[in-house]
Amino acid sequence: VCPFPSMALSEKELRAMLQRSGSVVLPDLNASVTQPEEALKQEDFHVDTLPGTGHPSPLIGNGFPLGGQRRVIYNTSPPEGSELLFTFEHAGARSDIHFDPPRTVVGIVSCGGLCPGLNDVIRALTLFALEAYGVQKVIGFKYGWMGLMDEGVGEAFELTTQMVRDIHRFGGSFLGSSRGRPVNENGAEMVDNLLRLKVNVVFALGGDGTLKGASQLDGFCKARGADIAVVGIPKTIDNDVCFVQKTFGFETAVDKAVVALKAAQAEARSHKHGVGLVKLMGRHSGFITAQAAISFGSANIVLIPENEITLEQLLGLIELRFKRKKYCLIVVAEGFGQLMLEASQGTDASGNSKLGDIGVFLKAKIQEWLGRYEEATLKYIDPSYIIRSCPATPNDSAFCLQLAHHALHEAMRGCTNCLIGYWNNVFTTVPISLCVSKRKTVNTHGDLWRAVREITVSRHPRRIRTSVGPPPVI
Repeated sequence: VCPFPSMALSEKELRAMLQRSGSVVLPDLNASVTQPEEALKQEDFHVDTLPGTGHPSPLIGNGFPLGGQRRVIYNTSPPEGSELLFTFEHAGARSDIHFDPPRTVVGIVSCGGLCPGLNDVIRALTLFALEAYGVQKVIGFKYGWMGLMDEGVGEAFELTTQMVRDIHRFGGSFLGSSRGRPVNENGAEMVDNLLRLKVNVVFALGGDGTLKGASQLDGFCKARGADIAVVGIPKTIDNDVCFVQKTFGFETAVDKAVVALKAAQAEARSHKHGVGLVKLMGRHSGFITAQAAISFGSANIVLIPENEITLEQLLGLIELRFKRKKYCLIVVAEGFGQLMLEASQGTDASGNSKLGDIGVFLKAKIQEWLGRYEEATLKYIDPSYIIRSCPATPNDSAFCLQLAHHALHEAMRGCTNCLIGYWNNVFTTVPISLCVSKRKTVNTHGDLWRAVREITVSRHPRRIRTSVGPPPVI
């Protein structure tokens, strides 16, 4: 974090300024992910704000500093030859805000698939809005974007502190969720209902598709001249939102995935030529699969969409593993190997391509191949819906609460068409357009995948150097 205006500085200037301010440059996050670097400009990090900040924050006098122009460094380790470092806006409370809290109505909607932590975020938004900012009321919209349309707005209801007090103990979404109802086709109708309900702030909880919808809703609000802030809170256990270090639910997903890996390994190692196969979520990005593999530390083959191999190569890796041990644990992301399967099964209500079931496919192919071994067996585990529908872990719950609080700070000061991110261990405000410009994927030349490669079977034999000279003196 560094206290300087939103400008692109040379690396030399930035280092000098950081040294004077006592700020610390943290390790480069790009070592583990692939991020779009090629055509970035500082203007891309600019966050829209509604005009006017004529109201004092009710948080003044609570003992914490408010305001400031601190920035968060994006590319702490820029590519060789790059002269510019870019910065995010630092999210946080301000002394002057755009909306007058006693006259402010907050709306919350959750869209897309379920994710651990949804109820934690809904709860934290409601409690903080009512108890800290003292807003007029909080409205929950049921079943995704449908809840803002004529067909669903009748089910909207007021959220109270008593109503949400214990919802974080349960998985799922207290508001329900759905796919479809594209905002670009129904935005005018949604704005009509928001204006009728006198909603000033809309929080959209969802992934890539929901964030695009939130940006479109903001466009409809601006076209109508509506004084409404639209703020996204990125929700995806795949952790594939670009320019965001970590999304809520990811840590819980990894934690639960490791339980499945332990069970699969126990089954596999209890049999001669036993194979444990676990399919995890990850349509385009293998973060859950890779992180779960190194968290468990005993996966033997890890398959992600970013590192495709052929079926023959996979069977060859299993054979290599059997030469060392008589069991093998395989972890596969759901988006891996789609080219091995039949043609696409169409799209879902959100416009996403329906994936073939790579887990069932690999189970059949590996079982057929195992026929050459005596007493071989394969145990297949697919914990996908168990993972996404469970309550958040304690650490994930704490992260959800902080995301919600920072989202409310930014919305009350009038930020719109943006989301609350997390970068270099700091909460940031990021334009939605920047985050949906490209999907975040595992960098197969980075630290995360290197760690996976170091614990798994490899087609490239490792060179082990034999020590020479006298043994060490102990």
